[in-house]
Amino acid sequence: MRRVRRLIEAKNVKNMRHLLDLLEKELAGRNVIRYMTGTKVINISTEQFFGQIRQCSCWLKAQGLVGKRIGIIGKNCCEWLVSFCAVLRAGSVAVLLDRELNSEMIGELTERVELDAIFYDRSTEEAVSQAMLPETIRKISIENNGSAFESKSQVTENDEIPFESEPKPEELACIFFTSGTTDKSKAVMMSGRGLIAGICSGINKWKFEALLAVLPFHHLAGFSPVLNALYLGAEVCLADELKYFFRYLECMKPDYVLLVPSMLRMLARKLQNGGENGRRLGWNLRIIHCGGAPFCSELLQMLLERKITVLQGFGASEAGGIGFLCEMTLERPDTIGKPPAEMEVRIEDGELLLRSEAVMMGYYGDEEATKEVLKDGWYATGDLCRADDEGYLYLTGRRKNLIILSNGENVSPEAIEAKLHACKEISEILVGVEQNLITATIFPCFPQDSSEKEKCEIRDRIGKAVAQYNGQVPIYKQIQKVHFTEQTFAKTTAGKMIRRSVTGGDS
Repeated sequence: MRRVRRLIEAKNVKNMRHLLDLLEKELAGRNVIRYMTGTKVINISTEQFFGQIRQCSCWLKAQGLVGKRIGIIGKNCCEWLVSFCAVLRAGSVAVLLDRELNSEMIGELTERVELDAIFYDRSTEEAVSQAMLPETIRKISIENNGSAFESKSQVTENDEIPFESEPKPEELACIFFTSGTTDKSKAVMMSGRGLIAGICSGINKWKFEALLAVLPFHHLAGFSPVLNALYLGAEVCLADELKYFFRYLECMKPDYVLLVPSMLRMLARKLQNGGENGRRLGWNLRIIHCGGAPFCSELLQMLLERKITVLQGFGASEAGGIGFLCEMTLERPDTIGKPPAEMEVRIEDGELLLRSEAVMMGYYGDEEATKEVLKDGWYATGDLCRADDEGYLYLTGRRKNLIILSNGENVSPEAIEAKLHACKEISEILVGVEQNLITATIFPCFPQDSSEKEKCEIRDRIGKAVAQYNGQVPIYKQIQKVHFTEQTFAKTTAGKMIRRSVTGGDS
């Protein structure tokens, strides 16, 4: 297994162009990307990948797009990564857009961040073409951005047309959007220095050979781990369609995968009879990194028995690519661990605050919102947190989700949800309030083709689990009403449940 190691010290990196050129030299002679066409695995070498980045950055220069704001929208693929890296290498600003956006939202976000051009792929071509975009915005196919992988020609360092100036690391390099699970998404501004700090992070100290990139690249949790994996000397396996997730595990055999809890539950069902590392399924899975929401601690023992290391990740778009990463144990299944060396933390009025070089510059076009969460480089996460005597941190909820009852009591819905997730019949749960009473909307884990009688029995068992929970907590924390729904909750493309989407179901 390839040993994880730091290839380059962040303090020695001048800017993103310099970082990409250093990575090209450090990774020379290796394969860095794998992806699938049908059932065939395609390998992309360092020379191909970084040569295409050079070619695309030169193309951007020839098109007069250096220093411009360039949107990127599309599925996870080599061309997306090449386009992203080329925009950064050219000293332009990469604006990352969700491939699930409709034409109206594309037009709205494009106007908000004042794009000069937009790269799209086949899956997003129709939405982009129908969006009401100014005529001045260049619409460019990712497959035709000067870096098509079918082309065998490479731009070497000697062939490259020199750029007139070097990107300044303190300047804006990337804009991406928060998930917007409870309100309107915000445009996060990241400097070149912030990106470099996240990419050149040694937080991941576990040995791995190949990362399966499942989370969409327009999210920080999608693109930052990919570039960090290359920085650590590993390969990246691309998952462009979630429906083929298990095929990717079998055919590309990554040993490391980053998931959100809803995806982990899906994977865990397969692993029940999968043997060590999922070998009975043809997998080679050694590390699962779960983030985006509290870890499904009820699955931990089963995963450990299958010789799989489980990492709990915690971070925020605004905090950049430096976050918490903790190996889960049965003794502490619910901690986010201790802060890494690259990050400072403090707890103020119960809220977790973070500071590092990776923290954002602010929200684009929203100074008021920026001032609410940024002060002297400290980012106020909005997460409620406590620390134990040994310095381990525990999240207890979100400040903006906190339920304040008429008697003045504060209730964290996330804390209740975490307790009830121990019931294996509960697939998804969201806790809320109706007329000053705590309620729970539950999507049960119904077996495929289950009869109505079986569904009733499962609902009864869930009801008993709720009653058991109620018997262990004060009255104000008790669930007074349960809604059952036959549909999964709406989620962001990163897999986070959207709380505002829940309106209740059958009681």
